[in-house]
Amino acid sequence: MMVGAFYNPHLGAELGAASTIDHLAMADPPAAGDRHWPAIKQRYTLLLHDYLGQLSEPLDDRAIERARSLAGLYDSPWVAEHFQCLHTEDGTYNLNYVFPPLYTEEFLARFVTNAKALKARLDQPLVMENIPGFFDVRASQMPEPVWLRRFFDATGTGSARSAARVARGALPAPHAPSLACRVSLEHVVEVHVAGVQQDRDLEGPWIAPTAPSDAMLGFMAHALARCPGPRQ
Repeated sequence: MMVGAFYNPHLGAELGAASTIDHLAMADPPAAGDRHWPAIKQRYTLLLHDYLGQLSEPLDDRAIERARSLAGLYDSPWVAEHFQCLHTEDGTYNLNYVFPPLYTEEFLARFVTNAKALKARLDQPLVMENIPGFFDVRASQMPEPVWLRRFFDATGTGSARSAARVARGALPAPHAPSLACRVSLEHVVEVHVAGVQQDRDLEGPWIAPTAPSDAMLGFMAHALARCPGPRQ
């Protein structure tokens, strides 16, 4: 088991000296003037965790080549993408944050087709990460765990499971174990954990830059005990 974090350039010196972190996820490419980058690249296993696109639509050649280039730069053991919707289908509106897809047959077919196409163009395995869903959407045709299981069974991709997102940040701790038992844990290769705080706009708990609570860490241990093959 390895412990990781996201790379933040303003913490480059501290990350370079850290002894308890094994890998870093790269949400953005390193800046040309990042003086810590050479040491970071030599010191850590780096995971491509950038925004590649939204797999409800096919990725164009430019996006795929960018993914391949970044994966080569990082020597990443896998490429991580999200079950996300960031902009409307016609490109007119940007949602300003990632949203999960509608859990419908149509969106399932879209994601399966486009994930297979992306996977075929990569030299590394493709890993998909779940997206937080605070609101229940009536247009969905099936529960999220059923949708995810069908996706993973159809594509053979791995799963980067966010413990805080599986709990949706909006569910109290007693609900978390039942959710963990319903998702496709046999596909999990990476588990994320985060802190949760009360969000004034949502009027409920949400993922926040704070230390995970004992309840969230307990949920992580509960999930890990049921994942047959997590690596990180």
